[in-house]
Amino acid sequence: MLVIGLDVGTTGTKAIVCDEKGKILGSGYKEYELICDRPGFVSQKAADWWDAAIYAVRHATENIDRSQIAAISLSTQGASMLAADKDGNALSEVITWMDNRAVAECEELDRTVGSETIYKKCGWRLTPAGDAAKIMWLRANMREVFDSAACFPSTIEYMNFHLCGRYVTDPTNAAIRQLFNIETGKWDSEILAAVGIGAERLPEVMPIGACVGNLTAEAADALTLSRDVKVYNGAHDQYCAALGCGAVNTGDMLLATGTTWVVLGVCDRLLYTKSHIAPGIHPAKGKFGAMASLVSAGSSLKWYKGIIDGNFAEMDAEAEKRAQSAKDLFFFPYLVGAGFPHNRPELHSSIFGLEVRHDKFDIARALMEGVAHETKLVLEEFSSQEMNIGTLMMTGGASRSRVWSEIVGYITGCDIYRMNEPETCSVGAAMIAFSGAGVFADYTECGRAMVRSEKLELPDKSMFEFYREKDARYRELLGLVLQS
Repeated sequence: MLVIGLDVGTTGTKAIVCDEKGKILGSGYKEYELICDRPGFVSQKAADWWDAAIYAVRHATENIDRSQIAAISLSTQGASMLAADKDGNALSEVITWMDNRAVAECEELDRTVGSETIYKKCGWRLTPAGDAAKIMWLRANMREVFDSAACFPSTIEYMNFHLCGRYVTDPTNAAIRQLFNIETGKWDSEILAAVGIGAERLPEVMPIGACVGNLTAEAADALTLSRDVKVYNGAHDQYCAALGCGAVNTGDMLLATGTTWVVLGVCDRLLYTKSHIAPGIHPAKGKFGAMASLVSAGSSLKWYKGIIDGNFAEMDAEAEKRAQSAKDLFFFPYLVGAGFPHNRPELHSSIFGLEVRHDKFDIARALMEGVAHETKLVLEEFSSQEMNIGTLMMTGGASRSRVWSEIVGYITGCDIYRMNEPETCSVGAAMIAFSGAGVFADYTECGRAMVRSEKLELPDKSMFEFYREKDARYRELLGLVLQS
């Protein structure tokens, strides 16, 4: 039996064909555009998601016996939504999770419902990027589209419709929309009343791993698969990444290092905090997730690479040599604002200690260190909630950089396990498909069969003391930055 894990991300869609031992037999990928034509507007075309999925699945299966493929499941970006009709046709552009056009509507929700109330209901801080505010924006600015829409689907719901003919979501994606009550497991009537829609204009919520249905004739033809292929309800990409790293038991901790770095811990309860860690429903039965994001992390190094017209391999090789020369150099990586635990979107980046003797690779090293210092601050918030933070399951772009991974290990003091298979979102989706089909009893058994990782060795023990001292100095300077 083979399954497809389909990851519909922010900039592209990845498909993998996977067997029950976690071996990837084929893969495909296609990118699509982000449209940034006005300040604060970041949109996409929903049709691009489906077109990319067709391309990625066909490419992944071109050398596979397609008759062996029995199931598909989805990993998706969260809180990217559109208006659609009853037949799955887009009536608007996709307003993505990075879009901030709905500031006024967000402020109205704060007045009418309350930001803390919304956090306690859905587990996410109220934000203009949430779908509650964005649907209100459609009502105020595109009234004809708002009135015509049969549904306001986000990514997973749109994709499930095109696969099976049903608008279906899951609890992790429903919650990030800021319309769903994670305590009751239903769309929240108070929030919906404030937004101005009824639950009938939102998708059905089904458990992760539930069977949504078989491929429609149209979908099977487009994907060149059998109509017998079943679609099992997927999850938000970070929860799929947690599955793909084997983070399924209490105390497990994921560090996903993409454009934004995400820390996700597994716990036994919904975890609400003053710092607004985002609690959620973990795919593993009886487990919950707790999530926090560093919004200026991988994106900061990508920006810097562009500034110096460099490449990651050279930056890695040279930054590895710069621990001592960059000893007194500090980079606060707030290029798009300071995320968790500061939650200061207006804060700007700063560099302290820059001298004429420093070169571009010293700055690269300081930037990597700055992100790692911020990661330690995030982990301390989790530790304050009595979560035992000793091990990080690290995935994403930075996990492929040995020097950056080592810096994270030395600064946080955690054991670092790097995944052998970097496409953990797609692997997590494949694990949902296998578990939904009954191949594994639970995600612990599934993880033992499918997840492979290696512990990162940190050979230079003197670097722990080096970074204890540097971290103390970073925090002293952080006080000045936060006052600015």
